[in-house]
Amino acid sequence: MSISAGQLAMHDWFAALSPAHQSLVQSGAVLQRFGAGAFIAHRGQPSQYWIGVHSGLIKLAVYSVEGRGATFSGVPEGGWCGEGSVIKCELRRYDVIAVRESDVMLVPAEIFHVLLAESLPFTAFVIRQLNERMGQFIAMIQNERLLGVDAQVAQAIAQLFHPMLYPRTSAVLELSQEEIGLLTGISRQRVNQALRHLADLQLISISYQSIRVVDLSSLRNYGLSEL
Repeated sequence: MSISAGQLAMHDWFAALSPAHQSLVQSGAVLQRFGAGAFIAHRGQPSQYWIGVHSGLIKLAVYSVEGRGATFSGVPEGGWCGEGSVIKCELRRYDVIAVRESDVMLVPAEIFHVLLAESLPFTAFVIRQLNERMGQFIAMIQNERLLGVDAQVAQAIAQLFHPMLYPRTSAVLELSQEEIGLLTGISRQRVNQALRHLADLQLISISYQSIRVVDLSSLRNYGLSEL
């Protein structure tokens, strides 16, 4: 389905565009609903769209032929991803999968490249996006290799509050233990133990199918003293 100007205006990069470029985006971008577990984009296929999350939660991941997987990032409501593959016009190097039912904005690669060539505000946004994403991926590798499981879970939750990449994340995350497991590659049982430990430290509080972050600063720092 088409996207309204009001839906697009919720994103800072769109609000910064000229009226002509806003009309261009609105003329070609679409909003599509994906069920939990559905593939939004497949690894090895052309990168035809820049991808944004209007509602829901998606992840970027790869899987081996044996079924082993690695998740690079979760992208909550308000986040955008896939700009690197679109810029390089290369085959997608990872799968983009809906963790839960999600409404996803798809901006065609052709329109993305017009904006990149003609709009300084859009170019500046993409550069910041790429820089922040690189920092996020470096931190993810560091956390996976050097931190204990409790700290990995803490960092996975804290990353969803990145002010540049995910500006619309609220204090209460509608996030289940299973979904955290999908984002971290950690079993649901072990995630449950980690969440209870973080709750005992009063960093989060746990409710049915949701997590409230009580102390975001301490959550972000949890486990980093081990490095």
